Amino acid sequence: MRRRRSRLTTSITGVAARAFTRAVGGCGSGAVRTRQPASTSHHRPATHRSGGLVRNATPRPDWRPFTGPVPILVYHDLGTPPAGEPYPGLYVPDGEFEQQIAWLARHRYQAVTLDEVMNAWYRHGTLPDHPIVITFDNGYIPQATFAPSVLSRYGWPGVLNEITADHLNNTRIRSLLRIGWEIDSHSVTHPDLTTLTPSELRYQLTASRQFLQRTFHIPVNSFCYPSSKYNATVIAAVKAAGYTNALTENPGYATKTEPYLLNRFEIEDGQGTAGLAADLQHR
Repeated sequence: MRRRRSRLTTSITGVAARAFTRAVGGCGSGAVRTRQPASTSHHRPATHRSGGLVRNATPRPDWRPFTGPVPILVYHDLGTPPAGEPYPGLYVPDGEFEQQIAWLARHRYQAVTLDEVMNAWYRHGTLPDHPIVITFDNGYIPQATFAPSVLSRYGWPGVLNEITADHLNNTRIRSLLRIGWEIDSHSVTHPDLTTLTPSELRYQLTASRQFLQRTFHIPVNSFCYPSSKYNATVIAAVKAAGYTNALTENPGYATKTEPYLLNRFEIEDGQGTAGLAADLQHR
C-alpha cells in the first residue's frame, strides 16, 4: 500500500464530534493555494436524482447497456506541495493533471459518475463505450476549483469524497453539484475504521452521510474507506448504513461482482501519461 496522507487522524466521537460537524463551514488546508474556476458554460448538464438513483440528464444515443469492469482513478491534492509536506508525492502538478485528462480524452475515455456506473450495472442504465470515473479524496480546495476547470473542457464530471468534519464550504460543494459532480462520504474525521468500537464506526458512517444528504439534498450512495482500511466488520457496517458501494485504493478495475470493494488506481506525482496508460492496461 502506498503511503498516503490524511488531514485528520483523530477519531472524534460522541457529542464533541457532532458539534464539530455542525460547526464546520470553512475551506480545506490553508497551505494549499486557491484558484479561480473556469467558466461553466460548457459543463456537463446536471443529473436528475430520483429514489437514490441518477438518470442521465440528457439522452445519449451512443451510450449502451454496460456491465463490464470500469477503471476508477483517485487523485489527492493538486498543485505544488508546500515546504515540509510529508507526502509530496500525493500532489499531482497542475500541468501533469491537465495532460492526463487530455490523454484520456484522446484515447476515447469518457468520465461518468459512480451513480451512473451503479445504474448501468444493476438498473439497466447505459454508459459510454469507454467509461472512467475520476475521484478526488478528502476535499482540498484545488479539487473544487482547478479540477472542474479542467474536466469541464470535456464536459466531464468528477466524484468528490468528502471528510465532513473538515469539509469544503457549502458554496464550493454546491457549485460542483450544479455542474454534475457527485459528492460522497469519506467519513466524519478520517480515522482507521478497523480500530473503532461499533458505536464509533456507526457514527463515522451515518453522520457523514446524513450531513451531506440533509445539507445538499443528494443521495450519497458511495463510501470511501479512509486510507483504504477495512475488514468484514467495516464492510457490514457500510452496508447497514445504506451505502450501495464503497471505494478502496486497491489497484485494478472496479467490477460489478465487488460493489463494496471497488478498486481504484491512485495517481501520484511523476506518473505522467505513461504511468496512467500503464495503470489502465492492468484490468
